[in-house]
Amino acid sequence: MRKKNERAGELEPARIPEPIAVTGATGFIGRRLVARLLADGYRVVAMGLASDPTPIEWAGKSVVVRHGDVTRRGDVVDALAGTGYVFHLAALVSDWGTPAEHARVTVGGTENVLSEAAVRHQRVLLVSSVAAYGTRLARGTCDEDTDPGEPLGPYSASKLAQELIARRLEGERGLQVTIVRPANVYGPGSGPWVDELCRQLAAGNPTLVAGGDFAAGLIYVDNVVELMVRAAERIGAVGRTYNANDEHGVTWKRYVGELAALIGSKPPRSVPRFAAVASAHVFEATHRLLRRKNRPSVTREALNLCRAQLRVPIDRARRELGYEPVVAFDEGMVRVAEYLRRAGLSKGHA
Repeated sequence: MRKKNERAGELEPARIPEPIAVTGATGFIGRRLVARLLADGYRVVAMGLASDPTPIEWAGKSVVVRHGDVTRRGDVVDALAGTGYVFHLAALVSDWGTPAEHARVTVGGTENVLSEAAVRHQRVLLVSSVAAYGTRLARGTCDEDTDPGEPLGPYSASKLAQELIARRLEGERGLQVTIVRPANVYGPGSGPWVDELCRQLAAGNPTLVAGGDFAAGLIYVDNVVELMVRAAERIGAVGRTYNANDEHGVTWKRYVGELAALIGSKPPRSVPRFAAVASAHVFEATHRLLRRKNRPSVTREALNLCRAQLRVPIDRARRELGYEPVVAFDEGMVRVAEYLRRAGLSKGHA
């Protein structure tokens, strides 16, 4: 057992080994992570699909772009070559899609990245999700030691599978891995919690369940990045798992209501919990029967994240990483409003 002073020393921040590899670097969280690392003076190797445009803000910065697909081991070998630390974010981020698609991208990609990191004796931070708790989310408090419930779809199943891969490689091959489980990440460019919600609001579809008067478990994207960087800076975070949540208690009713006001739509409509669950089952079955690739307007995965009080405490991150959210909710919504204005979606857009 470690002595207390040894444990404390391992939790002191230190520079992350460079250059830092980021998979999924062109995604919603990935771009904000790269921006933060560059601001902190780090050299970054950004891995993304060849079809993903390179962000213009990377021009002239200390970023090497390595195009590739995490489902191909050779691409992963090339991307991680010569790097000192790995943030693994690449995944199929959707509450829809076939189990095979999620398994190929999220599960297979994670096996490739984490296996290669183990070979190279690199430390890795794996971005999972509170969706890995499955049905436990709606049943009570989920701290990091809570045993997962049943997955409600391929997304939560793939997130749980990622974590199982990490722990298996930790035991079998000495992988040095830290897991971060973000709650519902919002901010400019958030697919599910800004873009999709605004589409549903504009269409007049129900966006609240049972009135939505319960904590949404929101976390602003830059706050997720803050926690991730703090975990990467501390050798003592190896082997640990951290929830990521703003814990400000903002309800779905307030959040979606503010989004509605920003885009000038009618106030959000609500449906009873039983009706939402029944609709999700019907919509999912219909989409599968008709082999539709677009997501249904409601899924069981999405409902699991927004039908009840989300209790995912961050006591461990506060205690071990000294973490506190750096962007308050009101400031986060100011930034969302500016994003919607630039996209021509806000009420005040001329």
